[in-house]
Amino acid sequence: MFALFFLGGAVPSVVQVLFLKLVDKTTMKELPPDVQRQMFEEGLKQLYDDPATAAHLASCPPVLFGLFRGTLVFLPLLILLVGFDQIAGEIQHRSIRYLVGRARREAIVAGKALGVWAVIAVMVLVLHATVWIVMLVQHHIPAGAVLAWGPRLWLFSVAAGAAYVGLTALVSSLFRTPIVALFVGVGVFFVLWLTNTILGLIPATEAATWAFPATYDKLLVSSEPLRVLGGVAALLAWGCAMVTAASIVVKRRDV
Repeated sequence: MFALFFLGGAVPSVVQVLFLKLVDKTTMKELPPDVQRQMFEEGLKQLYDDPATAAHLASCPPVLFGLFRGTLVFLPLLILLVGFDQIAGEIQHRSIRYLVGRARREAIVAGKALGVWAVIAVMVLVLHATVWIVMLVQHHIPAGAVLAWGPRLWLFSVAAGAAYVGLTALVSSLFRTPIVALFVGVGVFFVLWLTNTILGLIPATEAATWAFPATYDKLLVSSEPLRVLGGVAALLAWGCAMVTAASIVVKRRDV
């Protein structure tokens, strides 16, 4: 798994360094940094529809921003693959009976969720750190920008993962068979994404998207520190609510 995530970070960073430089079509020379930043900022304005956020993110190396966005897309599936059997597996094999004699059921659920979250944080760190190292070695981007944005975006990714760790724990607590929990989890995550997307396209229901964790991703990259902290707090609270629900389910189950 470590090798897989190392390659996952090395491949896109090397491709970006070698092949994705912006060039002038007339002179075929690389565009000046100021022009590249302006183009990047214009793209960010289209993405976030917020000039302040775009100006704030314009100082972020594009490859790190792309890595962050890609992480947010694939993170729910990764978390589901890692943690779908965290509770269902214990229930299927009855091993949870040995655990409940030594710890409260709520503590077992919370401990397993925290364990999955820690594993995900390390796996994502391997992916991101590989990109940081390649960028620092190549010297194409100032080290200050890499070190300022890299760890920050990694922390934001980990915060976003908290919500899906909690949701995975809840799905796993509802079933006795891990493979069923996996397939149901895929369906739940897809329905969440689809519903959030549809609601976001309709002005009258756009406010309802705040019930979904993906909506808070845009707060993480805000130029206002309070909005960033609010986004992190909301994602952590969402995850805690899901773990609490999973604890209630396990507490009431006949194991």
